[in-house]
Amino acid sequence: MKKNIGALVKFAIAVVVSGLLLVVLSNVIRQPVDAETRTLTAEFTDVSGLHEGADVRVRGVRVGKVQSLELNRDGGQTVANVAFTMDKNYSVAPTSTVAVKFQALTGLRYLDVADAAAGDAPDQITAIPADMTIPSFDVTVLFNGLQPVLATLDPTEINTFTDNVATFLAGDGEGLGPMLDSIKRLTGLVSDREAVISTILGNLQVVANGVNGRSAELPKILTQVRIVVDSAMTVLDEFRKSAMYGPEFTSEVDRLLIGMGLDSGPWTEPGYVPGWDPEKAFDKAITNVYNEIDGMKRVPVVWENIPAPPVEGEPAPCSNGPAELPLPMDVLLNGRKVVICNQ
Repeated sequence: MKKNIGALVKFAIAVVVSGLLLVVLSNVIRQPVDAETRTLTAEFTDVSGLHEGADVRVRGVRVGKVQSLELNRDGGQTVANVAFTMDKNYSVAPTSTVAVKFQALTGLRYLDVADAAAGDAPDQITAIPADMTIPSFDVTVLFNGLQPVLATLDPTEINTFTDNVATFLAGDGEGLGPMLDSIKRLTGLVSDREAVISTILGNLQVVANGVNGRSAELPKILTQVRIVVDSAMTVLDEFRKSAMYGPEFTSEVDRLLIGMGLDSGPWTEPGYVPGWDPEKAFDKAITNVYNEIDGMKRVPVVWENIPAPPVEGEPAPCSNGPAELPLPMDVLLNGRKVVICNQ
Protein backbone atom coordinates (compact mmCIF):
# COMPACT_ATOMS: atom_id res chain seq x y z
CA MET A 1 0.00 0.00 0.00
CA LYS A 2 2.81 2.40 0.91
CA LYS A 3 4.51 1.65 -2.42
CA ASN A 4 1.32 2.58 -4.30
CA ILE A 5 1.00 5.85 -2.37
CA GLY A 6 4.64 6.75 -3.13
CA ALA A 7 4.12 6.06 -6.83
CA LEU A 8 0.95 8.19 -6.88
CA VAL A 9 2.78 11.07 -5.18
CA LYS A 10 5.60 10.91 -7.74
CA PHE A 11 3.08 10.75 -10.57
CA ALA A 12 1.20 13.78 -9.20
CA ILE A 13 4.43 15.75 -8.87
CA ALA A 14 5.40 14.86 -12.46
CA VAL A 15 1.96 15.97 -13.71
CA VAL A 16 2.19 19.30 -11.87
CA VAL A 17 5.72 19.98 -13.12
CA SER A 18 4.74 19.03 -16.68
CA GLY A 19 1.71 21.32 -16.48
CA LEU A 20 3.82 24.23 -15.27
CA LEU A 21 6.36 23.65 -18.03
CA LEU A 22 3.53 23.47 -20.58
CA VAL A 23 2.13 26.80 -19.35
CA VAL A 24 5.56 28.43 -19.47
CA LEU A 25 6.20 27.06 -22.97
CA SER A 26 2.77 28.24 -24.14
CA ASN A 27 3.38 31.73 -22.77
CA VAL A 28 6.78 31.88 -24.48
CA ILE A 29 5.23 30.89 -27.81
CA ARG A 30 2.18 33.13 -27.52
CA GLN A 31 4.09 36.07 -25.94
CA PRO A 32 1.07 37.56 -24.15
CA VAL A 33 0.84 41.27 -23.35
CA ASP A 34 1.21 42.03 -19.64
CA ALA A 35 -0.48 45.45 -19.74
CA GLU A 36 -4.22 46.04 -19.47
CA THR A 37 -5.78 45.94 -22.94
CA ARG A 38 -8.95 46.94 -24.78
CA THR A 39 -10.60 45.18 -27.75
CA LEU A 40 -10.92 46.85 -31.15
CA THR A 41 -12.10 45.76 -34.60
CA ALA A 42 -10.81 46.73 -38.04
CA GLU A 43 -11.99 46.05 -41.59
CA PHE A 44 -9.50 44.96 -44.29
CA THR A 45 -9.95 44.12 -47.95
CA ASP A 46 -7.20 41.49 -47.68
CA VAL A 47 -5.60 39.83 -44.64
CA SER A 48 -3.53 37.15 -46.41
CA GLY A 49 -1.00 35.62 -44.00
CA LEU A 50 -2.53 37.16 -40.85
CA HIS A 51 -3.61 34.64 -38.19
CA GLU A 52 -5.02 34.55 -34.69
CA GLY A 53 -2.37 35.29 -32.09
CA ALA A 54 -0.36 37.56 -34.41
CA ASP A 55 1.26 40.63 -32.85
CA VAL A 56 -0.21 44.12 -32.78
CA ARG A 57 2.60 46.67 -32.69
CA VAL A 58 3.03 50.39 -32.22
CA ARG A 59 6.38 51.73 -33.46
CA GLY A 60 7.67 48.15 -33.51
CA VAL A 61 6.72 47.39 -29.87
CA ARG A 62 4.14 44.65 -29.18
CA VAL A 63 1.03 46.14 -27.54
CA GLY A 64 -1.61 43.52 -28.30
CA LYS A 65 -2.69 40.35 -30.09
CA VAL A 66 -5.04 39.42 -32.92
CA GLN A 67 -8.07 37.62 -31.45
CA SER A 68 -10.21 36.58 -34.41
CA LEU A 69 -10.64 36.83 -38.18
CA GLU A 70 -13.99 36.60 -39.97
CA LEU A 71 -15.65 37.65 -43.24
CA ASN A 72 -18.43 40.24 -43.35
CA ARG A 73 -20.52 41.86 -46.10
CA ASP A 74 -20.40 45.65 -46.03
CA GLY A 75 -22.13 47.69 -48.72
CA GLY A 76 -22.09 44.85 -51.24
CA GLN A 77 -18.39 44.17 -50.63
CA THR A 78 -16.83 41.32 -48.69
CA VAL A 79 -14.33 42.50 -46.09
CA ALA A 80 -12.30 40.80 -43.39
CA ASN A 81 -13.23 41.84 -39.86
CA VAL A 82 -10.24 41.55 -37.53
CA ALA A 83 -10.69 41.72 -33.75
CA PHE A 84 -7.56 42.53 -31.77
CA THR A 85 -6.46 43.73 -28.36
CA MET A 86 -4.41 46.85 -27.69
CA ASP A 87 -2.69 48.33 -24.67
CA LYS A 88 -4.90 50.94 -23.01
CA ASN A 89 -1.96 53.32 -22.98
CA TYR A 90 -2.58 53.73 -26.73
CA SER A 91 -5.68 54.41 -28.81
CA VAL A 92 -6.62 54.70 -32.48
CA ALA A 93 -7.31 58.29 -33.58
CA PRO A 94 -8.92 59.46 -36.86
CA THR A 95 -5.41 60.14 -38.22
CA SER A 96 -4.15 56.65 -37.36
CA THR A 97 -3.63 53.85 -39.86
CA VAL A 98 -3.70 50.09 -39.26
CA ALA A 99 -1.65 48.05 -41.74
CA VAL A 100 -0.90 44.37 -42.29
CA LYS A 101 2.89 44.17 -42.49
CA PHE A 102 5.41 41.42 -43.05
CA GLN A 103 7.15 39.96 -40.03
CA ALA A 104 9.18 37.60 -42.23
CA LEU A 105 9.28 36.52 -45.87
CA THR A 106 8.06 33.06 -44.78
CA GLY A 107 4.55 34.55 -44.67
CA LEU A 108 4.16 35.76 -41.08
CA ARG A 109 2.31 39.08 -40.73
CA TYR A 110 1.43 41.44 -37.91
CA LEU A 111 -0.75 44.51 -37.42
CA ASP A 112 1.04 47.83 -37.26
CA VAL A 113 -0.79 50.85 -35.82
CA ALA A 114 0.75 54.03 -37.22
CA ASP A 115 0.25 57.44 -35.58
CA ALA A 116 -1.42 55.92 -32.53
CA ALA A 117 -2.61 58.41 -29.91
CA ALA A 118 -1.35 58.20 -26.33
CA GLY A 119 -3.85 57.24 -23.63
CA ASP A 120 -7.60 57.64 -24.07
CA ALA A 121 -7.98 60.13 -26.91
CA PRO A 122 -11.34 61.97 -26.86
CA ASP A 123 -11.98 61.03 -30.50
CA GLN A 124 -10.63 57.48 -30.32
CA ILE A 125 -12.07 54.86 -32.69
CA THR A 126 -12.83 51.28 -31.67
CA ALA A 127 -14.40 50.12 -34.97
CA ILE A 128 -11.85 51.02 -37.66
CA PRO A 129 -13.28 51.28 -41.21
CA ALA A 130 -11.56 49.94 -44.33
CA ASP A 131 -10.44 53.39 -45.50
CA MET A 132 -8.19 53.63 -42.42
CA THR A 133 -6.51 50.27 -43.04
CA ILE A 134 -3.86 49.01 -45.46
CA PRO A 135 -4.43 45.42 -46.64
CA SER A 136 -1.91 42.65 -47.13
CA PHE A 137 -0.60 41.59 -50.54
CA ASP A 138 1.04 38.53 -52.08
CA VAL A 139 4.83 38.87 -51.87
CA THR A 140 5.24 36.36 -54.71
CA VAL A 141 4.13 39.13 -57.10
CA LEU A 142 7.40 40.93 -56.34
CA PHE A 143 9.65 37.95 -57.02
CA ASN A 144 7.68 36.72 -60.04
CA GLY A 145 8.00 40.20 -61.54
CA LEU A 146 11.78 40.18 -61.08
CA GLN A 147 12.22 36.54 -62.13
CA PRO A 148 13.95 37.37 -65.49
CA VAL A 149 16.63 39.30 -63.58
CA LEU A 150 16.96 36.99 -60.58
CA ALA A 151 17.55 34.00 -62.88
CA THR A 152 20.89 35.46 -64.04
CA LEU A 153 22.25 36.70 -60.71
CA ASP A 154 24.74 35.59 -58.13
CA PRO A 155 23.09 34.00 -55.02
CA THR A 156 24.79 36.56 -52.76
CA GLU A 157 23.17 39.45 -54.65
CA ILE A 158 19.78 37.70 -54.47
CA ASN A 159 20.12 37.25 -50.69
CA THR A 160 21.05 40.91 -50.23
CA PHE A 161 18.11 42.01 -52.38
CA THR A 162 15.75 39.72 -50.40
CA ASP A 163 16.96 41.16 -47.09
CA ASN A 164 16.39 44.71 -48.36
CA VAL A 165 12.89 43.82 -49.56
CA ALA A 166 12.11 42.30 -46.16
CA THR A 167 13.35 45.45 -44.42
CA PHE A 168 11.25 47.65 -46.72
CA LEU A 169 8.11 45.55 -46.21
CA ALA A 170 8.67 45.57 -42.45
CA GLY A 171 8.22 49.33 -42.48
CA ASP A 172 11.81 50.43 -41.90
CA GLY A 173 12.27 53.91 -43.37
CA GLU A 174 15.75 52.97 -44.60
CA GLY A 175 14.56 49.90 -46.48
CA LEU A 176 13.66 51.62 -49.76
CA GLY A 177 17.15 53.04 -50.34
CA PRO A 178 19.03 49.72 -49.98
CA MET A 179 16.37 47.96 -52.06
CA LEU A 180 16.79 50.41 -54.96
CA ASP A 181 20.57 50.17 -54.56
CA SER A 182 20.30 46.38 -54.88
CA ILE A 183 18.21 46.78 -58.03
CA LYS A 184 20.92 49.06 -59.44
CA ARG A 185 23.61 46.43 -58.78
CA LEU A 186 21.43 43.70 -60.26
CA THR A 187 20.98 45.57 -63.53
CA GLY A 188 24.75 45.98 -63.78
CA LEU A 189 25.15 42.19 -63.98
CA VAL A 190 23.02 41.81 -67.12
CA SER A 191 24.40 42.57 -70.58
CA ASP A 192 21.21 43.92 -72.18
CA ARG A 193 20.78 47.02 -70.00
CA GLU A 194 17.93 48.56 -71.96
CA ALA A 195 15.76 45.43 -71.90
CA VAL A 196 16.47 44.87 -68.19
CA ILE A 197 15.57 48.43 -67.21
CA SER A 198 12.32 48.31 -69.19
CA THR A 199 11.42 44.91 -67.69
CA ILE A 200 12.22 45.98 -64.13
CA LEU A 201 10.26 49.22 -64.39
CA GLY A 202 7.25 47.40 -65.81
CA ASN A 203 7.39 44.75 -63.10
CA LEU A 204 7.92 47.31 -60.35
CA GLN A 205 4.79 49.08 -61.56
CA VAL A 206 2.90 45.84 -60.88
CA VAL A 207 4.53 45.65 -57.46
CA ALA A 208 3.60 49.27 -56.71
CA ASN A 209 -0.03 48.50 -57.53
CA GLY A 210 0.13 45.55 -55.14
CA VAL A 211 1.71 47.60 -52.38
CA ASN A 212 -1.27 49.98 -52.62
CA GLY A 213 -0.75 52.64 -49.99
CA ARG A 214 2.32 51.23 -48.30
CA SER A 215 4.31 54.03 -49.83
CA ALA A 216 2.34 56.76 -51.53
CA GLU A 217 5.42 58.22 -53.19
CA LEU A 218 6.80 54.97 -54.68
CA PRO A 219 4.41 54.78 -57.69
CA LYS A 220 5.09 58.44 -58.48
CA ILE A 221 8.85 57.86 -58.41
CA LEU A 222 8.58 54.80 -60.65
CA THR A 223 6.35 56.66 -63.10
CA GLN A 224 8.77 59.59 -63.33
CA VAL A 225 11.77 57.27 -63.75
CA ARG A 226 9.99 55.36 -66.49
CA ILE A 227 9.14 58.60 -68.32
CA VAL A 228 12.83 59.61 -68.22
CA VAL A 229 14.03 56.21 -69.45
CA ASP A 230 11.43 56.02 -72.24
CA SER A 231 12.36 59.52 -73.37
CA ALA A 232 16.06 58.62 -73.36
CA MET A 233 15.36 55.54 -75.49
CA THR A 234 13.82 57.70 -78.23
CA VAL A 235 16.83 60.03 -78.51
CA LEU A 236 19.73 57.58 -78.28
CA ASP A 237 21.02 58.83 -81.66
CA GLU A 238 21.27 62.35 -80.25
CA PHE A 239 23.80 61.14 -77.67
CA ARG A 240 26.00 59.91 -80.53
CA LYS A 241 25.69 63.29 -82.23
CA SER A 242 26.61 65.03 -78.97
CA ALA A 243 29.78 62.96 -78.78
CA MET A 244 30.58 63.68 -82.45
CA TYR A 245 29.96 67.43 -82.32
CA GLY A 246 30.91 67.90 -78.69
CA PRO A 247 34.12 69.18 -77.09
CA GLU A 248 36.46 67.65 -79.70
CA PHE A 249 34.66 69.32 -82.61
CA THR A 250 34.15 72.68 -80.89
CA SER A 251 37.77 72.80 -79.70
CA GLU A 252 38.97 72.46 -83.32
CA VAL A 253 36.52 75.16 -84.42
CA ASP A 254 37.79 77.36 -81.62
CA ARG A 255 41.39 76.87 -82.78
CA LEU A 256 40.36 77.73 -86.36
CA LEU A 257 38.63 80.93 -85.25
CA ILE A 258 41.58 81.93 -83.09
CA GLY A 259 43.87 81.34 -86.08
CA MET A 260 41.67 83.72 -88.08
CA GLY A 261 42.01 86.30 -85.33
CA LEU A 262 38.42 85.96 -84.16
CA ASP A 263 39.12 85.51 -80.46
CA SER A 264 37.46 87.48 -77.67
CA GLY A 265 40.50 89.30 -76.40
CA PRO A 266 43.14 88.86 -73.70
CA TRP A 267 42.46 86.91 -70.53
CA THR A 268 41.68 89.04 -67.51
CA GLU A 269 39.75 88.43 -64.32
CA PRO A 270 37.06 87.24 -64.17
CA GLY A 271 37.16 86.10 -67.81
CA TYR A 272 37.60 87.14 -71.43
CA VAL A 273 37.12 90.80 -72.22
CA PRO A 274 33.99 90.98 -74.40
CA GLY A 275 34.22 92.46 -77.85
CA TRP A 276 36.36 92.01 -80.98
CA ASP A 277 39.52 93.95 -81.93
CA PRO A 278 39.48 94.26 -85.78
CA GLU A 279 43.08 95.51 -85.96
CA LYS A 280 44.38 92.57 -83.98
CA ALA A 281 42.20 90.13 -85.92
CA PHE A 282 43.41 91.30 -89.37
CA ASP A 283 47.02 91.39 -88.20
CA LYS A 284 46.80 87.84 -86.90
CA ALA A 285 44.96 86.59 -90.00
CA ILE A 286 47.51 88.18 -92.39
CA THR A 287 50.39 86.80 -90.32
CA ASN A 288 48.92 83.31 -90.56
CA VAL A 289 48.52 83.72 -94.35
CA TYR A 290 52.22 84.65 -94.67
CA ASN A 291 53.12 81.65 -92.53
CA GLU A 292 51.14 79.42 -94.87
CA ILE A 293 52.88 80.95 -97.91
CA ASP A 294 56.27 80.28 -96.32
CA GLY A 295 55.19 76.71 -95.71
CA MET A 296 54.11 76.27 -99.32
CA LYS A 297 57.52 77.57 -100.52
CA ARG A 298 59.17 74.66 -98.75
CA VAL A 299 57.03 72.11 -100.56
CA PRO A 300 59.21 71.94 -103.76
CA VAL A 301 62.32 71.30 -101.68
CA VAL A 302 60.61 68.48 -99.88
CA TRP A 303 59.12 67.19 -103.13
CA GLU A 304 62.53 66.96 -104.80
CA ASN A 305 63.75 64.60 -102.10
CA ILE A 306 60.88 62.22 -102.76
CA PRO A 307 61.88 59.67 -105.41
CA ALA A 308 59.63 59.22 -108.42
CA PRO A 309 57.39 56.17 -108.35
CA PRO A 310 58.69 53.21 -110.35
CA VAL A 311 57.40 52.64 -113.86
CA GLU A 312 55.01 49.75 -114.22
CA GLY A 313 56.87 46.59 -115.21
CA GLU A 314 60.25 47.77 -113.90
CA PRO A 315 61.72 46.55 -110.63
CA ALA A 316 61.53 48.88 -107.66
CA PRO A 317 64.87 50.48 -106.73
CA CYS A 318 66.71 49.28 -103.65
CA SER A 319 66.26 51.48 -100.60
CA ASN A 320 69.87 50.86 -99.51
CA GLY A 321 71.28 50.66 -103.03
CA PRO A 322 72.10 47.59 -105.14
CA ALA A 323 74.82 45.22 -104.05
CA GLU A 324 77.99 45.30 -106.18
CA LEU A 325 78.88 41.72 -107.10
CA PRO A 326 81.90 40.45 -109.04
CA LEU A 327 81.27 39.80 -112.70
CA PRO A 328 81.53 36.00 -112.40
CA MET A 329 78.73 36.08 -109.80
CA ASP A 330 76.15 37.89 -111.90
CA VAL A 331 72.87 36.09 -111.57
CA LEU A 332 70.82 35.73 -114.76
CA LEU A 333 67.18 34.68 -114.83
CA ASN A 334 65.39 34.17 -118.16
CA GLY A 335 67.91 36.36 -119.83
CA ARG A 336 67.31 39.28 -117.44
CA LYS A 337 69.69 40.51 -114.83
CA VAL A 338 68.54 40.16 -111.22
CA VAL A 339 69.44 43.04 -108.92
CA ILE A 340 70.49 42.12 -105.37
CA CYS A 341 69.93 44.88 -102.80
CA ASN A 342 72.02 45.69 -99.77
CA GLN A 343 70.46 44.88 -96.43
